[in-house]
Amino acid sequence: MQEKKVTKTTTPEVKAEVKEAAKAVEKAATDAAKVVEKAATDAAKTTTKKAKEATKTVAKKATAAKTAVKKTAARKTTAAKKETIETKVIVQYQNRDTSFATVEERVKAQFAAEGHRVGAIKKLDIYIKPEDYSAYYVINEKFSGRVDLF
Repeated sequence: MQEKKVTKTTTPEVKAEVKEAAKAVEKAATDAAKVVEKAATDAAKTTTKKAKEATKTVAKKATAAKTAVKKTAARKTTAAKKETIETKVIVQYQNRDTSFATVEERVKAQFAAEGHRVGAIKKLDIYIKPEDYSAYYVINEKFSGRVDLF
């Protein structure tokens, strides 16, 4: 660069150079502002696009979870309907009869009379022996006893 002397009076050439430099600076600033604005717009579009994709992914997963819950509930409902079969067992021997439910009630009553809680029964095995007129039981594989069958 060449140095120029600065004088208090400006010549028309200097004024023209200053105007050109000012225009160049203004144009560069405008171009830089456009570049920054475009970059910000692109970033916003990218962020918006990613947010939309994330929202879609979450919505798909939520829909899949709802479907899975509905299917599971339907299976449980179907299973519950299948388990509601009422069965009645009658034991007959030498002109006498009794129902299995009656025998089960007698076993539970005797267990409670011995000082145990009926709610503590987790497993109950009952063996019916008509020739002895008795039913033998084992509760939770620990307690055993006998009740009259008829």
